[in-house]
Amino acid sequence: MTEPPVPPESPKPASVAVGDLWDERRWRLLEALERQSELFAGLYRRAITALNERPLTPDAIVVAGHCIRDLANGLPDVIGDAGEIPAYVDMSAPTQLLAAVWDNNQDHLGPLHTPIPTGAPPDGPERVMAVPTALVEAARKVAAASRTATENNRRRRSALALGRQEPRPDATVKLFDKSVRAFEIVRHPGRGREIDLDAAIARIDQALPVIEATLEARVGRFFESVEDLMDVISAANKRTEGGQE
Repeated sequence: MTEPPVPPESPKPASVAVGDLWDERRWRLLEALERQSELFAGLYRRAITALNERPLTPDAIVVAGHCIRDLANGLPDVIGDAGEIPAYVDMSAPTQLLAAVWDNNQDHLGPLHTPIPTGAPPDGPERVMAVPTALVEAARKVAAASRTATENNRRRRSALALGRQEPRPDATVKLFDKSVRAFEIVRHPGRGREIDLDAAIARIDQALPVIEATLEARVGRFFESVEDLMDVISAANKRTEGGQE
């Protein structure tokens, strides 16, 4: 693949809406990712290259969505500085078991695709029904797997965004997760429907800098982080000297 030329460094990464995304800062991030993993560096490279195509097309956004999602999901295992990272939970096994148990008890439960009346009648207590214990246990396994999947995903996102596994909700992790979801939702366009290109570009244009800043903080060179910090301190000092709070 022919590499795009490296433009002069700019203080703020170029916008997806504008193009010319390969600035010096993104090249540095790519180099930092290469020190971690050629695979995930390649995913980042392909994402930015796709978003840099002009005219920017829906299929390019779909490619970028897949790449950014897999990068965010897999990188915590590669960095490895936040302890043992919990694995993703496969929900297919417990859900298939629940369906199988239901199929085996249709004489008592009714057909799987026939809704069961729920809620309380106007003049009586909430409806209840007796079910086989095997069904309850299968349902419990689905619920437990779902809860574990949510907790593990929060820990994995936290490991990447913060460098530690934070089981409780965290504002930084929530922002990072929201930004990754902006790419996830464009991976699979609805059948027979076109992507709203302008809306998708607006979302990922806000999300991409958040993801990149997070990755910079986690895999970038230390002196680059210090330079960024000194810029923030200098700007704060200027505001204070100017009488602004």
